[in-house]
Amino acid sequence: MNKTTIIFSTFLAVMPAALMAQAGAQFLRIDTDARLSGMASAGAASVYGISALNYNPAGLSAMTGPEAAFSHSKWLMDASHDFAGFGFKAGGAKEGKVAVGVGVTRLSNTSFDGRGEDRSALGGYGAYDQVVSLGLAVKNVGCAVKYIQGSIAGVRAETFAVDLGTKRTLTRLPVTLGLGVQNLGRGMKYLSQRDQLPLSVNAGVSFLAMPGMGLTFDAKRLVYDRETILSFGTEYAIMTQAGAGFALRGGYGLAGMASNDGKSGLSVGAGLMALGAQLDYAVSPETGLGSVQRITLKKRF
Repeated sequence: MNKTTIIFSTFLAVMPAALMAQAGAQFLRIDTDARLSGMASAGAASVYGISALNYNPAGLSAMTGPEAAFSHSKWLMDASHDFAGFGFKAGGAKEGKVAVGVGVTRLSNTSFDGRGEDRSALGGYGAYDQVVSLGLAVKNVGCAVKYIQGSIAGVRAETFAVDLGTKRTLTRLPVTLGLGVQNLGRGMKYLSQRDQLPLSVNAGVSFLAMPGMGLTFDAKRLVYDRETILSFGTEYAIMTQAGAGFALRGGYGLAGMASNDGKSGLSVGAGLMALGAQLDYAVSPETGLGSVQRITLKKRF
């Protein structure tokens, strides 16, 4: 049994049994990368670089130098969802060196009107959720430690969680396999109520169908929500020798085995690459209330 198998067998063995109630901290499920969002979030095997911090930390190993990313999307009720991350290869870009990534994700809500028992105005209050992540990857294995914090009308909750991931490209086939466990932690407690984190087990496969065209498939099991999400994605990219190019993406997600549930539906996206930078845009069905537009800018140094 190899080292990767031992690591994942250990963590899967200590997972608690699924609960009837849905998990809290659902903002942890929101996409932070427009490239993967355009492929219906099928990223367990296809993610690479600093974006891997929130999908499969093993993908951090793909970095060959310093890399930065910023992502923004307009959420429901005028809320905004943002991610900023930076990563580098410690000790150089040689195989086997440690890849390091840090990132901050924040869901900021607009002010809400407070009301008393008699419906009189009591002034406004705010709410936000955020997570600070530190990820490390060596060769095919990665780990990320996350500090999660939330606030509603001044009432705060906080906790820590761990993500694990592994990726492996087959020797004789243009196929990459990915496996990950996300949000291993105690959950968040507001006042006297503790909500479990959206613990998930993810498996994916990415296949290079032809030069420039990749196909990817993910299966994600949300343990506490008792929900399975299937994602199919494709990406077609054309690159020049100077490093410039463009990409077209599409995907379809099926959540809860129903076409109108959660993240189910068609996703589309596109990207432009030039001068070591990449600009991606995507539209995806992030919620049952409609689609969300997302934009991501990445830069390699």
